[in-house]
Amino acid sequence: MNQRTRITLFTPLMACSLAIGTAATGWAAATPKTAPAAAPAAAECFVEAKAGDATKAIVSGEGFDKTKGKVFLDQTDGAGGGTATVGDDGKFTSGDVPAGKYKAFQNGGSNADCLGGAAAQDAVNQKLITSERQRGAKEGFTDGKALAQAGNCDAQPKPPQNNNLQGLVPNSEGAKKAKEAHDAAYDSAFNAALKRYCTD
Repeated sequence: MNQRTRITLFTPLMACSLAIGTAATGWAAATPKTAPAAAPAAAECFVEAKAGDATKAIVSGEGFDKTKGKVFLDQTDGAGGGTATVGDDGKFTSGDVPAGKYKAFQNGGSNADCLGGAAAQDAVNQKLITSERQRGAKEGFTDGKALAQAGNCDAQPKPPQNNNLQGLVPNSEGAKKAKEAHDAAYDSAFNAALKRYCTD
């Protein structure tokens, strides 16, 4: 190969390398070095009638920011209102407020229309069902993996008896559906772990 041919072949390769290097540098600069932080839970709140006094209610919520200060409660169907202090976990519970519909908000922070009655119960039930399904999948996969790695590939899923309701107050129907969701997710994840870690 003569010198002219070598230069002719080498020049496009060098240009290509420079282009790739520049593109890679740009990509590396645009790629974050750390994973983004998980988004905080969405703000939500509930209005519950006070036991023994239909004229009063208690408002509770979560997903608020303690650093933003108090939560203000604005009665949207009357002149009532109040405030509540947010805990480190982003939750609050008010004292007695007049019964009615409410909106909860923080100055410069979160706000939410508070659910009451059947809508509140449905939301609480669904939240429990979702959290129990996630918990079941995590536990099932962990247990299945441990048994598979120990050589027990014929194991059958046996969801643990755990009545932890994650601090929620579901009704009996919600608790039943949450248990069913947990057990189904546990079984599925358990079997998936066995399939993944057991080889013929």
